[in-house]
Amino acid sequence: MLWIAIVDDDVNDSTPLREHVHAYCAKNDLTATVRVFRDGLDFIRATEHFDIVFMDIRMEKLDGLDAAHLMRKINKDACLIFVTNMAQFAIKGYEVDALDFIIKPASMASITYVLDKAMKRLRESSNTVFSLKTSEGTVSISSNDISYVEVFDHNLVYHTTKGDFTVRGRLSDVNEKLDRTRFVLCNRSFVVNLCYVTNVCSDTLCVGDTRISISKSHRKELMQRFSSFLGDSL
Repeated sequence: MLWIAIVDDDVNDSTPLREHVHAYCAKNDLTATVRVFRDGLDFIRATEHFDIVFMDIRMEKLDGLDAAHLMRKINKDACLIFVTNMAQFAIKGYEVDALDFIIKPASMASITYVLDKAMKRLRESSNTVFSLKTSEGTVSISSNDISYVEVFDHNLVYHTTKGDFTVRGRLSDVNEKLDRTRFVLCNRSFVVNLCYVTNVCSDTLCVGDTRISISKSHRKELMQRFSSFLGDSL
C-alpha cells in the first residue's frame, strides 16, 4: 500500500493531479491511498507517514518550502515532488531533498515521469526486517535477502541468501508486510521476490534451480507485475 499526499490550496490544480495519480496507479497495478490537503499546515498535522508527496510551493497558511522543512524532521524518506508555476523557486528543493519538480498545470506525461522516478527510489530503498522465532532461536532477516516464502506442512519456510528458516505463521500475514512492487503471490502457497526470478513461463517461474507453479487466479497479476518490475529496473 502506497500513501500519497497532494498539498495544494487550489482545487483546480489538485483535482486533475489526483486524477492523474489514480490513473497511474491503476495502470501500474499499484494500491494507493491519495489524500489532498488544502494547505501545508493541515498536511503537517496529519498522522500518516507518506511515501510520496506532491507539494505546491506558494500557499497562504504555510508555504510548501516551510512545510517541506517541517516534514523532513519527521519523515526523511518520502519522495518529495514540488508542483509549481514558480520554477525559479524550485532550486530550493535541494534544501529538503526534493526528488524533482513539475510545472503547473501537471500533465499525465509529467506525472508518469516523476512517479516512475519515485517508484524506482522507493524500490531501491524499501526493506522490511523480519524477526523469525525458529526452533534454534530468533533470527533477523532483511526482505532484500528473501528469494521466496512457501507454506510447507502448516509452517512457513523463508528461503533466503542466508539459508532457509522454518517458523509458524500465515502466508497472508507475511505478504501484507512485503513490498508489492517486488513480491508477488504465485499461488496460495508461494510468494516470490521478483529480484530473484530468472525465468517466467505461462504456468511456472524459476527462482534459481527451483521451479514454482503459477495458478490461473494469480497469472494475470503476476505477469503484469513482472513486466512492470522489469521496465522499472532497466
